[in-house]
Amino acid sequence: MSDTLQKLKELLVDRLRLKISPESITEETLFFGPDGLGLDSIDVLELVVGIKKEFGVEIADRPTAEKVFTFVGATVRFIDEHR
Repeated sequence: MSDTLQKLKELLVDRLRLKISPESITEETLFFGPDGLGLDSIDVLELVVGIKKEFGVEIADRPTAEKVFTFVGATVRFIDEHR
């Protein structure tokens, strides 16, 4: 497992206070909806701040965020590409 993926999983659980373990999150895990983590827009804002702080990567606009926050693997790729 990549270092980015592990750090992102921990960031998701800690920063968003999710009641799941980081190990239960995979690259295929969706951010929204009943089959995913069930995040909302406030969670996404918190995640944007956390990613900037943890990885030094900025998600500057809504169209980018809509692509990046579909599933965990997409976010990992974005972080790795923009570090």
